[in-house]
Order: sequence, then structure tokens, then C-alpha cells
Amino acid sequence: MTSTAEPRTNPEYRSKNKEFGISERYTSAEFARLENEKLWPKVWQVACRVEEVPNPGDYCEYTIADETILITRTREGDVKALFNACQHRGMRLKEGRGSCSEIRCPSHSWCWNLDGSLNEVIDPQDFDPEAISPDALRLPECKVEVWAGFVFINMDPDAVPLTEYLGEAGPRVENFGVHKMVCTRLRSTVIKANWKLCHEAFIETYHAIGTHPQSLRYLDDTGMIFEQYGDHGMHRIAPGHMGKPSARLDGDDIDRRDVLMALMGDLAEFDFYNEEDVAQANALIETVMDLPEEVTVGTFFAGLRRQQAEAEGVDLSVYSDADLLAGELWNIFPNVTIPCNAGNALTLRFRPNGLNHEECIFDIFYLKVFPEGATIPPMEHEFYPDWQETKVWGTIVTQDFTNLPKWQAGVHSRGYRGPVWGRPDGNVSNLHRVISEYLAQ
Repeated sequence: MTSTAEPRTNPEYRSKNKEFGISERYTSAEFARLENEKLWPKVWQVACRVEEVPNPGDYCEYTIADETILITRTREGDVKALFNACQHRGMRLKEGRGSCSEIRCPSHSWCWNLDGSLNEVIDPQDFDPEAISPDALRLPECKVEVWAGFVFINMDPDAVPLTEYLGEAGPRVENFGVHKMVCTRLRSTVIKANWKLCHEAFIETYHAIGTHPQSLRYLDDTGMIFEQYGDHGMHRIAPGHMGKPSARLDGDDIDRRDVLMALMGDLAEFDFYNEEDVAQANALIETVMDLPEEVTVGTFFAGLRRQQAEAEGVDLSVYSDADLLAGELWNIFPNVTIPCNAGNALTLRFRPNGLNHEECIFDIFYLKVFPEGATIPPMEHEFYPDWQETKVWGTIVTQDFTNLPKWQAGVHSRGYRGPVWGRPDGNVSNLHRVISEYLAQ
């Protein structure tokens, strides 16, 4: 674990860059320009899932700020990450996702193979042979590696291997079986707030008391664990604190039925638990009321999850009650959060909306473990330009989406002096510390 320090105290950062207050990190176009120049081209970042390019010929466009990368599956089955620009005059080659046998420019019809090698130049006799040689025109590539079903790219040819970059976060996430899960859905929308503000809302739980007050009925938020591991961070609910009311509340006013129904209402909507878990729990609500005093709602529900998984052919017996209720929540620098949960999990990704640094593209990847031999459904894609178009987000995410534009407006205030970071904000301050280090290079 590493300690965190306020980025503005970093002398190397101050010596190479304009002095930016923390609030300007969310509001300044100049700060966003520095991120586009020194952060995004240097970090490992999630471009897509392997389910988005499952077969030879499949492609998926990944955009980050004003850069576009084309992820392809070659005829040999390899995954490539190609800069998405025609080498003739810069036309974008592909948009969105789909399948093709070749990469042909929609402007002048120059063509490349799926591995980036040159296929065809129209009217080659009209060009300098050296300028259009296969070596000269091969599409430039990013480094690409696959981990836990996620396709990571790095634009820096000198980047360290992904396993080294992930450090302890890699095996800790794998401990929850995330690397064995399948992505069933990618749901995306646009939030009118800077990508860092959006990310920060999901790397601490201190905001539950104000943003998610209903969660205090089933979550004792007074025992949260916050830890930093190099560039990355982790937080989790202390064992025994999930499935019981917060110590901030008067426990005499909340019975077990209320705890279980609140738990199901929030986390089922968020797809943190699967439909089978929820149905079984709802069917046994009255049983909960008759449990011995020493058996908590959390212990009861964890047992139900094990039984349900076993019925589906999935073994969750190795996981503790805490891991089955809510495991470790990892934030992978710079812009991914993985709330790990044995059996199923979510992954959240936050990106600037093109060059609009005060808007964020918010992506949720829904992951689930399937028993061996099960029929795997194709991955679904949903995009909502306005998150308010649909109610699919559930109560918790809707509360965050409602708050974030107000938060973005708030950091513009001349009366905002900057953050007051304490222990619950450790992962937030660590995020800004690491950003400062990249911008100082």
C-alpha cells in the first residue's frame, strides 16, 4: 500500500506545469489538454471486451478524447489495436462495431488487412513507390493485452506489461473469478460531469449517507475499509457490516424484513445480484423473520446465494459471506472501477466525451459466471444519449447520475477552495496523485 499526498504539493508537477487547483482539474480545458497529451497516450486502459470481437473479422472502435483506436480480430484469431486513420489523408477507417473481411477507407478506398498490413492502394502508379510500400503504409499499432476478458490498449510502445501495471489488483480481482465471467451487456450513457468526478463517485462509499440514504438500512457504512496499492485503490465493506443497518440509524426502527427488502431493492436493480438470487430471497422473506438472533440477514442471504449457484452448476463454496454479499471494489487507474462479487460482477468505465471535458461517457459492463457447457447469450449493447431516457439504471446509479451534474456545477464556484480529504477520500486523493505524476513527465 502507498500513502497519498495532495497533488499540489508535488514540486515536480509544479515545476513543469501551470499551477492547477483541484477544482480546475474538472473545469479547465487546459488541464484536459494535458491529460490528452500526457495521460491517455501513456496508460493501459480498457478498450472493449473480448465478446465485442469474438470472431475473425469482428471490429470495435474505441474512442478516448479525440483519439480513435480500432480493435480487430484477425483471421488467425489474434486481437489487434490499430490507430483508426487512413495513411493516405487521415480519414477515419471504421466507426462503431461490426464485422468485415478488410479495412477499406470510405474516402479513396485504400485498403488494409485486419492485422494492419497493407492490402491495396488505388492507382499505385500515381504515387512514389517508396511512399506506398507495405512497410511505409502499415497501420500503426497500440500495445494490446487481454486480461479477465477485457481488451486493454496502451499507445506507448515502451509501456510496461499489463500484469506489472495492474500489480496486486490483478490477482485480487481474479480471486473473485472475474476472469472466468462472461460479459452479457454493455450499457452506456452521457453524464454532464468531468470523467474524474464520475469515477470518484464509485471509488468511495462515504457519500452513501447523503446520496444513498436508503442504503443505510442494510449497510453499516461506519466500518468501511479504504486502501491504496500503488496507482490503484480498493475499498470494501467490513465483514459483518453488509445486511445490517448502519450504526448511524436507530436499529430498533428497522426489522429484518425491511433490511432484506431494501437490500434486494437496491442491489438487484443495480444488477449486483442476479434474478435467481432475488427471486429466492423474496420467496423466503417470512423465513427471515423467524431466524435465530445470532443468524444475521447477511449470513442468511449469503447462504441462499451459495445454494442458488449450486443449483445452476456453479460452485461458490470457497467464498466467505462478505465476498458473496459485496466483495472488494477495485479502482484500476486511471478510469475503471470493478465492484467484485463472487458469481457476478460489474465493471464501470469513465471517459471524457470527446473533447468536451465537462461531459463523461459512462459505461457499465455486466459480467456473470456461467456453468461449464451452458449456452452463452450474445453480448447486448445499449446506448442512451440522455440517461433519463430509461429507468434501467436502478435507484443507486440514478441517485449518482442526478448528483453528478450538480457537483460539476459546484466545483465551478469561486467560493470552493478545494477538497478537504480525509481517510474515506484516500482513493480519490490517490487518483489525483497519480494523475499528477503522469502530467509531470
